[in-house]
Amino acid sequence: MKKALATLAVASILATFGVSARTLTLGHAMSLDSAAHAGMTVFAEKVKEKSGGDLTVKIFPNGMLGSERDQAEQVVTGALDMAKINGSLAESFEPTYKAISIPYLFRDTDHMHKFLRSDSAQKLLMSSKGKGFIGLTFYDSGSRSFYSAKPIHTPADLAGLKIRVPESPTMMEMIRLLGARATPVPFTEVYTALQQGVIDAAENNISSLVEMRHSEVAKFYAMDQHMMTPDLIMISESTWASLNAKQQKIVKEAATESMEAEFKIWAETDAKNMKIGKDSGVTFIKVDTSKFREKVLPMIEAAKKDAALNPYIDSIEAM
Repeated sequence: MKKALATLAVASILATFGVSARTLTLGHAMSLDSAAHAGMTVFAEKVKEKSGGDLTVKIFPNGMLGSERDQAEQVVTGALDMAKINGSLAESFEPTYKAISIPYLFRDTDHMHKFLRSDSAQKLLMSSKGKGFIGLTFYDSGSRSFYSAKPIHTPADLAGLKIRVPESPTMMEMIRLLGARATPVPFTEVYTALQQGVIDAAENNISSLVEMRHSEVAKFYAMDQHMMTPDLIMISESTWASLNAKQQKIVKEAATESMEAEFKIWAETDAKNMKIGKDSGVTFIKVDTSKFREKVLPMIEAAKKDAALNPYIDSIEAM
């Protein structure tokens, strides 16, 4: 019933905007101030420019078309052309995406960017072919750390806490190994869940903490940087197949170029948001990351033994 209502809502909104056959729809759950939205705006501008106006992209921000999962499902069924989702959520639709959600896999931002520009990343984007969608490009979404109303210094401080996570098996397993309780909550509902005590903590990047106003109800940010999982721009296979070769080239080039623009925007936005967070009373706690990593070693080793994941992990570690 929920999915049916989501489909009807999408159809109603798109009809309201008078979307034509060659206007591609792109939904996401982030705010207009986010680096991701700015990157998608660049993408839309480049698609229009490269196609001479024959193709346009209409962006629906702020969860207008439902949660990230709702939008991903709409893309898979073809009701929505494209969506920006968290890379951890992507593994629910294609398990191979688990490779980029392995805790403590990327050493730093430069290391992650090198992978996202690689042939290995392009192979990963195509791994879902035949399942209703393919990946167009990745966006930097920073490093994810824990935040709550109480300080977190060591894994022991996480024991028993209800922590919001995306609907990601990898994320849930990580939280379990750290001794906490994984609690999936839609991204757009995290503020209320923290405020009402439905969850004790959440984990995300600094920009999400500030832009979604989570910093109003979570004043401690423990910088364990457990994941640097990039965001994914996904496109429906039915939409992709409806584009001719020239149009596919335009969309792919625009997506790749917008990724490079988003990298720069993200760096600027994250620095700005950290300052805003500090000014609003958020305490950023430096922690011993090795203590957290020790707790999740079993899942890191298990991932390396997975034949589907190992080539990507080897590629990343070799960079």
